[in-house]
Amino acid sequence: MSFKVPTCWKELTEQQLRHVIRLLWLSQEHPELQSAIMLYLYGIRVVKRTDQGWLCQEKKSGDHFIIDPDVMLSMKESVDWVLQPEKMDVRIERVGRYQAVDFELRDLMFGDYLACENFFQAFLSSHEEVRLVELARKLYQVPDSVVEVKFEKEVLAGAFLWFNAAKQVLGEWFPHFLKPAGEVGGSGTRENQLESTRAQIRLLTKGDVTKQDYIMNHTDTWTALGELDALAMEAEEIKQKYGKK
Repeated sequence: MSFKVPTCWKELTEQQLRHVIRLLWLSQEHPELQSAIMLYLYGIRVVKRTDQGWLCQEKKSGDHFIIDPDVMLSMKESVDWVLQPEKMDVRIERVGRYQAVDFELRDLMFGDYLACENFFQAFLSSHEEVRLVELARKLYQVPDSVVEVKFEKEVLAGAFLWFNAAKQVLGEWFPHFLKPAGEVGGSGTRENQLESTRAQIRLLTKGDVTKQDYIMNHTDTWTALGELDALAMEAEEIKQKYGKK
């Protein structure tokens, strides 16, 4: 039998993306669910183990067939890309009537980006679902005046995975400002990161508090990060040239 299976994140349908995210999130506590992701994408279910191999059933046709264990392993390896969510380049597009911002956060205002970063870090520290709700509200641009919005589990998990993947992209584009945690000058703790961000905002506004609203609410994330990255690069060059005073 031949199977048509997605070979990358962008080939997933919206329904597949939601289901894969749900399984991927659960697989953090149940590693065996990684196999469930493979079976779902191939559209088959395992009936039982036999002397000849795995007895499986195609969900769509109902046909039964035997898969050799080595072939099953090869099938699992063909979807290993799913187990690298930090490289995902898609997101769930809508929550009800609310449209997600673009994947790379190019049309997200800088103030919302900073809020997202705070909610992301807060969830890493507390694992409180409310932090994911706050993150999702920003990524789907839900107005503050809208109190009740239902976020399915896969949307909340997807918001976390999406923002984490977007951070990898931003880190590649703005490597001087967005240093990985643990690097010299990087954001080792949330407190250090917040203080660093405040300092950089002061540089962006050049000490003029009247410019803060423009920077936070009328400047897109990529423009702000581009300027911050340039400032960080200049600081690095000065430090290399004159040494640490």
